[in-house]
Amino acid sequence: MMSKLFAVLLMLTPVLATASTIDDIARLEQAKEGADAPAQPENRSAKSAPAADAQPAPAKPVWYHLSDGRRVDVGHWQIVHFVRSDCPYCHRFNPTLKSVSEQTGIGVFVYSFDGKGDAVFPKVMPVNDGILKDFFAELPQATPTDFIINTQSLVTIPLSQGEMSEEALRQRLDESFALAVRLGVL
Repeated sequence: MMSKLFAVLLMLTPVLATASTIDDIARLEQAKEGADAPAQPENRSAKSAPAADAQPAPAKPVWYHLSDGRRVDVGHWQIVHFVRSDCPYCHRFNPTLKSVSEQTGIGVFVYSFDGKGDAVFPKVMPVNDGILKDFFAELPQATPTDFIINTQSLVTIPLSQGEMSEEALRQRLDESFALAVRLGVL
C-alpha cells in the first residue's frame, strides 16, 4: 500500500513543478502588462472563488502564417528566451527578438543565467536547477537560447541558439511551428 502511494506521489511531482512554471509565466505576463512589481498569487476566499463549472474565457487567436501558406493559431505559444546580462550576443540579438515578437504577437518569457535583465528585457526570472533540467537536458547551456512552448500543454520545441538575423529567426519560427503541426501539438 505504501509503495503504491509513494509511486502516485512520485508521478505527481512533475505536475506540481509544471504548475509552478505556469504560475511563474502568468506572474511575469501580468507584470509586463503594466504593474511595476511581479504580481503575487491571489488569496481568494470562498465567497470570491469562481463557480466550479466556470470556464476560462477562450484566448483570442494569434494567427501566424507559415511559409507554405497555412495559417496557425499560436495564441497559446510563447518564446522562452535564455540570456546572461553580460552576453554580447544577447545584447545584439534581443532587439531582433523583441521586434519579431511585437510583429507576430508571440510573447517572450525571459530567463537569465545571472538573474539580471538588460535594456530590452529588464524583467527576467533567474534560472534554477529545475528549469535547467527541463530545457537543457540535451543541449549545451549557451546564450542566447530560445524555445517555443505551449503555455497550456507545456510542449516545448527548440527554436535557436546564438545570435541571428530577423530573417533567420522568422525562418526558425516557421520551421518550429511547422514541426508542431506535423507532431499534432499545434
